[in-house]
Amino acid sequence: MNTLTKRLWKCISYCFPFRKKKPNDNAVEEIEIKQESLEKQPIEANSERETSYEVNSERETTIEANSERETSYEVNSERETTIEANSEIETSYEVNSERETTVEAKRKRETTTKAHRKRKAANKSNSTRKTAKKPNDAVSPERDKLYCDECVSRQKICFEDQVKTSIAKKKVFWTDFKRSNDFERGLLSRGWVKKIAPTFNAGPKKTVFRDPTYGHKIISRYDIQPNLILTRKRVELHLLREDQITNHFCRVHATSKSGLCKVLRQWCLSCDANPHTFFPRCYMFSKINEKQAFIDDFTMTAACGILKWVLRTNGKSLQDEVIPSRKEKEEKTAICMSDAKINNHGPARIVPEDIIVTALVVCQFHLYDLTHEDEDDIICAGIVDRKHFISDYYQVMHHGAHIQNSDKYVDYCHQLLCKLRRVNPQLDIDGEKNIWISKPRNLSRGRGIRCRNDLKDICSLGREWVVEKYIERPLLVYGTKFDLRQHFLITDWYPLTIWFYKHSFLRFSSQPFTLESLDTATHVCNYAIQKKLKNAPNRHPNLPEENMWHSDEFKEYLCTIGKEQVWDSIIIPGMKKALIHTMKATRENVKYRKNSFDLFGSDFLFGENFQPWLLEIQYKPGITKDTSVMWKIVPPMVEDMLRVVIDYKDDPNCNVGGFELIYKQANYTGNVSRSAPNTRTDARHPGLGSYFTS
Repeated sequence: MNTLTKRLWKCISYCFPFRKKKPNDNAVEEIEIKQESLEKQPIEANSERETSYEVNSERETTIEANSERETSYEVNSERETTIEANSEIETSYEVNSERETTVEAKRKRETTTKAHRKRKAANKSNSTRKTAKKPNDAVSPERDKLYCDECVSRQKICFEDQVKTSIAKKKVFWTDFKRSNDFERGLLSRGWVKKIAPTFNAGPKKTVFRDPTYGHKIISRYDIQPNLILTRKRVELHLLREDQITNHFCRVHATSKSGLCKVLRQWCLSCDANPHTFFPRCYMFSKINEKQAFIDDFTMTAACGILKWVLRTNGKSLQDEVIPSRKEKEEKTAICMSDAKINNHGPARIVPEDIIVTALVVCQFHLYDLTHEDEDDIICAGIVDRKHFISDYYQVMHHGAHIQNSDKYVDYCHQLLCKLRRVNPQLDIDGEKNIWISKPRNLSRGRGIRCRNDLKDICSLGREWVVEKYIERPLLVYGTKFDLRQHFLITDWYPLTIWFYKHSFLRFSSQPFTLESLDTATHVCNYAIQKKLKNAPNRHPNLPEENMWHSDEFKEYLCTIGKEQVWDSIIIPGMKKALIHTMKATRENVKYRKNSFDLFGSDFLFGENFQPWLLEIQYKPGITKDTSVMWKIVPPMVEDMLRVVIDYKDDPNCNVGGFELIYKQANYTGNVSRSAPNTRTDARHPGLGSYFTS
């Protein structure tokens, strides 16, 4: 019997008091039969009125009682509804105050609450309030709430204990990296906690810690200084305690374009190493005598270019001892004279052979200046007209002119260049075009960099520029120029400790290599510039679309050309040598502090003989994961950095991943020796300008 039938029989029992038994399923039929029998019997008027009066009075009394019962029932139901609503509001308020929930979790709780209301309303009865039995696998919202509250409180207690333990073990870090998930992930896995503050020393009254998993916040009533500080900004060292570790060094001059040139030039005077074996010669126009030294170097490079032109035009090289036949000379001369028409320079003209004699004189003076030998072999000790010589040089190199009777000087040029090659390690990278690269000394990411080959144009630059010799014969991959970014880590300056990372990446140009155009898109490989450019349609299909290779891909390329041995025999040793010498030179100016470290990025270019040449050193290089190659390199490199900085201190035998300790100063006594300042105008060829006139 359902609820509606029960209510109907209850009303009938109140309306008809003579019905004493509880109605059953056939009660409706019995009432109809009795009513018919009462209508057939003769009833007197008086007795009928009395009976109806009594019945009416009893009915009114019953209706009033029923209305009172219904009113009380409605009030009780409203009270229960209000109590349930208040309890739900309190429950939701408590849950929201204790933890932040996701949208899906909120929807699930709302669905569970509505289902519970429907079940409770369906199971209510006017006579008895019995709750239907729930399945064994169903959990009530009350039990679910208690379970969640217990979990949240347990998690908060666990995080609070972790914070206390980390503070006791000095494992509190602070960082302002916007994308420091790799650092944070590595530190959190080691039991460190992060201090939430705008600066590492902010908050003298309290310190906030936040659970990265559940978002719980623990607030300490006193300031807690972090033990590890990771920042990209400058840190005032006097604000740090001695035991605080930070990734910051002060006055690392080698990380600027002009500073790198300065420290290497000064350092070469106090040691046996020659920086010209790994760093292209460079000039700072901010110095008084630097511009004149550059003019002398430009003239010297032009003279060597003339001698190389003579060998190339007559079919001879520094490695080739065979002099070509007369027919081959004529063919080579015809090709050379047609260069002007190919480059739209107009008809080629003939330059007198005096330019070769002048070039030989300049090169002999330079050789004597470097070796102080062969003074008797100097052709002429006269004064050279620089302006006239440079003008003829432009006619040959820029406009395709031909030098008269150049074949007579092949042997002289070859012998002199061989001698210069033994004392000038940069002779092979100079080429014939005399191209230099100008860089603003205070800009980064390739901004403002340009290639130039005109002396007047270069000398018009101001004091804020640095001019460096461009490598005209670089190593190419599928006809495209590239450079290599190599990371290294320094954990101490005294004793100097250098860690070399075994993985690196290559950055390609978007255009095929050529010296006919000095466009930045061809000659500057910085990713910040190349990512804004469109790749040339005639590039080799094996080159990457994102213009970046992992070092493993480069080693695979070396295997395809049969040069797999040069990576371990030439490239890696050459880069290590350059970094060790450079850091030795720059540590004299570093403001020393213990418990400091930082990551550096060095850019290398390779010559045709795979010899690495250091271009720049970046302080705090960008490790943004913009490409698939950076996704392969950055996360493991960050984890390996933490191994070196944190784990290695406690366990020197621990696994340091991809980092290799390539240098640690031995027999360190703690005394800092500083070399004398460089008073010479140019370490390569001092006083060369005395042989020229303007």
